[in-house]
Amino acid sequence: MFQGFSPATYDFLLGVAANNRRDWFNAHKEDYVNHLQKPMKALADQVFDGLIDRCPDRDLLCKVARIYKDARRYRGSEFYKTSLWFSILPPVEQWQDAPGFWFEIGRDGWSYGLGMFLPKATTMARHRAAIDAAPGRLARLNAQLSRQREFVLAGESYARFKEGAPPDLAGWYNLKSWNLIHDSLCPAETFDGPALVERVVDGFAFLMPFYDYFYPLSEAGQAGLDLLNTDIFQ
Repeated sequence: MFQGFSPATYDFLLGVAANNRRDWFNAHKEDYVNHLQKPMKALADQVFDGLIDRCPDRDLLCKVARIYKDARRYRGSEFYKTSLWFSILPPVEQWQDAPGFWFEIGRDGWSYGLGMFLPKATTMARHRAAIDAAPGRLARLNAQLSRQREFVLAGESYARFKEGAPPDLAGWYNLKSWNLIHDSLCPAETFDGPALVERVVDGFAFLMPFYDYFYPLSEAGQAGLDLLNTDIFQ
């Protein structure tokens, strides 16, 4: 049962950011396990179960990140990440191209949301084509987004503005990557475990229609549509 994070969680994250060395980490490994790793795993499990209860019939899996950096990908003197997160993703190899949910805690605060982190150019071309062909569905989702205050749309835009989208969808139309994010600089919001679980489950459930919209546009989603010989945007 997730009881919440604590000031000790943020103390550890501040410490590992300032002392990103094996000797410091080994001396504080018990703090990492008790105040960060175990609570994150408990939060991930409860949120995943709650989301599947609210939004069944989705093929998703939950992964908690490791704090150890992958030596094959990282260079330099830092051995450890200075934040920790869990992700709820479709079970596909190219997960960066598919929409995914996440919760992350860092030394200064926490965030959660849904995004496509490194979508392929072909995926975003399908996204724009879907707007061109039938803008109504995304427009309805965008209207729901504008009526709430938990999440904002963010992401990297194209250097050259792309014309042709309805005014209310121009922001979506011009993104190379996107996320719907809640970003908080209030660590105390993570100390009440049950309240945080409820908030994250509610937030992910609100975002699920965006997941359902974007997943068929990804490479993995297109492969599934090819097998089914359907097109949900027709």
